[in-house]
Formats: sequence, C-alpha cells, structure tokens
Amino acid sequence: MQTLHVVLCEDKTTESNQLLTLIQSSHILTQVTAFTSGEAFLAAFQPGMFDLILMDIYMDGMTGIEAVRQIRRSDPDVPVAFATISLEHALDAYRLDVIKYIEKPPTQKAIDDVLRLALYKKEQQPALSVCLHGKPFFIPAKRLLFAEQDAHYIQFHFVGGQVERQKGRLDELAPQLSGLPFYRCHKSYLANLAFVTGIDPEMRLFYMEGGKTVYIRREQYHKAKTAWESWLLKDMRQDFSNCPQNII
Repeated sequence: MQTLHVVLCEDKTTESNQLLTLIQSSHILTQVTAFTSGEAFLAAFQPGMFDLILMDIYMDGMTGIEAVRQIRRSDPDVPVAFATISLEHALDAYRLDVIKYIEKPPTQKAIDDVLRLALYKKEQQPALSVCLHGKPFFIPAKRLLFAEQDAHYIQFHFVGGQVERQKGRLDELAPQLSGLPFYRCHKSYLANLAFVTGIDPEMRLFYMEGGKTVYIRREQYHKAKTAWESWLLKDMRQDFSNCPQNII
C-alpha cells in the first residue's frame, strides 16, 4: 500500500491532536505534516507535494476557504477536505472542488472515508514502478521534478526536496515516461516540463520549482526551449494521461 502524504491545517492544538489521532488510527499508511495557520501552509506549499489537505475553515488570520482558493490557482487537482463546526460554507466547498466536508467533532469513519478516497485518487495517477532500497516503489509522476543520472544510479528529485536513488540508467527509465511531459534535455537529465519555471539561454539551464536547476545539452537547447514553450501553450489543468505521446 502506498503512503498518503497528508497536510493538516488546524490552529487549535486540541482539535489538531484529535484529528492526528484519528488519522494515525486508520489502517491507511500516512505521513502527516501539520500547520497552525493558512499563511504558514501557503508559504510551504508546492503543487504535487501532498496527496490530501485536511483544512480547518475557521482559523485566526486567513480562513481555510481563502487558503484553498489560493491553492487552487496553482494546483487544481490536490484533494481537499474541510473540517468545520458549521455547514454554512458548503457552497464554497463545492466551488473549490472539495472532496469531503467533515463536521466537528470528527469521527473515525469520516476520517477513514476521506483517507480512502484520497488514496484511491492517488492510486489512479500515472506512476512509475521502480525498485528503491531493494523494494518495489511507485513514484507518482506528478511529484517528480526530474530524474538525474549519477554514476550507476538514478536520483529521483521530488517536489518538496525529497531525493530517492535507484541503481539503473535513464535509458531504461525513459520508456516508462512515455505519454508524460518529461523531456530528455541532457544525457544525465530528464526534466518534468510541468515544473519548469524558466530557462537560461546562456547557462543552458531549466529552472525548476523549488529552486533546483537542470542542465540542457548545448545541441538540445533550442529543442528543449520549444518543448517547454509547447507545454506552456497547453491547458495546464489537463490530466497527465492526456499528454501527447511524443514529448520524450
């Protein structure tokens, strides 16, 4: 079973601990990151970083509604569930494509239901089947910034800064990325065009979300630039499964 990366945004310690206990009591494997304000969460948020956002609506400062509204501008797909004492924001939840509206105090069943739904959505995403640390491991394509050849190993760089290593070659990995927006810009790099934020013509670099850079081979620069610009012209909200089949 895959691990579900959950963010819990709740400003009251007692209620945050209650939700955390219910999440940890579920049979679904989770990794939880907690925030006490919408502002702190937005400062740390990157698209593709989490599999589920569990958001309190009524918080000091920014409300959960406003926080999710800002999140939706950069990540229209991440599952969100509101936890609240009132149903008055049900229409806002509908407009923001929230998957569940959990009334406080939450029950184990309510938390189990939303975790199962988020896990189902994660399992439906395109994923790479690789072997990491001697065990099969599925990497959601939407969280992979780029892959880098490092001697006899491939380093997988993820949204949020996580890095995993697998013994192998990019030549073996590339066929698994068919149909996804990855571009082989260098013999040692496969870049996810969806996470490219800019390009440097002098240094021949892709700038990636999170501040990392990917080298572009001199002979590949114009093709890499064209591939990225073509990606930008596409509907950024489309599913990865609808990407053109010849982008690699």
